[in-house]
Amino acid sequence: MLVAETPETLVKGTTQLLSPPVTVARVSAILENDEFSIREVAEAIGQDPALTARLLKIVNSPFYGFSGRIETITRAVGLVGADALYSLALTTAVMHGFRKIPACLVSMNDFWLNSLFCGVIARLLAKEAAVLHCERLFVAGLLHRIGALIIYMRLPEAARKILLSAAGDDRLIPHLEKDLLGFTYAEIGAELAKAWKMPSALQETIRWHLEPERAERFRLETSLLYLANRLKTVSMLGFPIDDVIQTIPDEVNAAIRLDETQIVAAMSKAAEQFADTAALFVPDAYVRH
Repeated sequence: MLVAETPETLVKGTTQLLSPPVTVARVSAILENDEFSIREVAEAIGQDPALTARLLKIVNSPFYGFSGRIETITRAVGLVGADALYSLALTTAVMHGFRKIPACLVSMNDFWLNSLFCGVIARLLAKEAAVLHCERLFVAGLLHRIGALIIYMRLPEAARKILLSAAGDDRLIPHLEKDLLGFTYAEIGAELAKAWKMPSALQETIRWHLEPERAERFRLETSLLYLANRLKTVSMLGFPIDDVIQTIPDEVNAAIRLDETQIVAAMSKAAEQFADTAALFVPDAYVRH
């Protein structure tokens, strides 16, 4: 084992340098009160014009597909839900926050496009599985590798060794992290989600998406993210998705209850939706077709 750090110490050191914007933290505090109102949430978000504009752009996009234009955050909160809009607000803040990653380790555009593809797949799988508020699976997919960014920031030499050993195959990274560091990016990501007071479902889904059988309260969501992550990885490596479908663990199959036709349909839609979604969330990135 290379370092004496733990997920907790890494996150503690990071949150001193990187914390959610004041507006996002304020919304989080409001949501902790079970008797919060839509007006309170809308007023808190409305104090940040840039965040308001980003959220309204997302809500008015084909990503949601609402009929008629949504002009106000109050209306957006009412339609999308306070928790979902908070998660989107936090997501956009995170994507704008990690800017000091050494370019020699990772291209941030590539990182977010990779994560975005996972989010698109997870959301579509959730729709096939009839999950309510399936946008939370999109957020989980987008943030599932957030812990890796902390490794890049805090342990760049270790990150370099891991990436060199993986040689472009992301499937090897969790095992390499475990061998070299004693923990994985998923454990760090869960600690960050906890420190930032993300919804408990998001915390558990990020923590156990590599080992979905260990999820307790949110086994379905975690299993869907596990599958989305595996489908995303083999797709980006150029392998057939049958390689994943034929090896889905029994525990995952039992949780998601999706057949091969549904999984293939979700992947087909993901390929169609990816470019448009990337243009919405990562507008400066070049998306390969």
